[in-house]
Amino acid sequence: METTRGWSRDTVLRVGPCLFGLYTLVTWLYSRLPRRGSRVGGVDWPGKCDVTFSDAITAVRRWLWLEWVLAIPGDRVVFQKLTPGFRQLLLNGLAPAA
Repeated sequence: METTRGWSRDTVLRVGPCLFGLYTLVTWLYSRLPRRGSRVGGVDWPGKCDVTFSDAITAVRRWLWLEWVLAIPGDRVVFQKLTPGFRQLLLNGLAPAA
């Protein structure tokens, strides 16, 4: 867990529970994702055998973009008109946890 931007005691006491809540929400949403979408966009390296939190948050963000933001009726039509390669490029730019 990273440090907060605030240095006062009250700021730390407010932000800590929020970070744990967001972590819990991301892990819960990741556990509910269809298996086909849960490993899309993960970063692989030699010796990696488990899913990291950055993999999980990337998968959740990708799902949210596809199923929530880009599913708005006007946006859905425009998004579907894009070539499949450009759609993947767009999602790869929007979803990663950086």
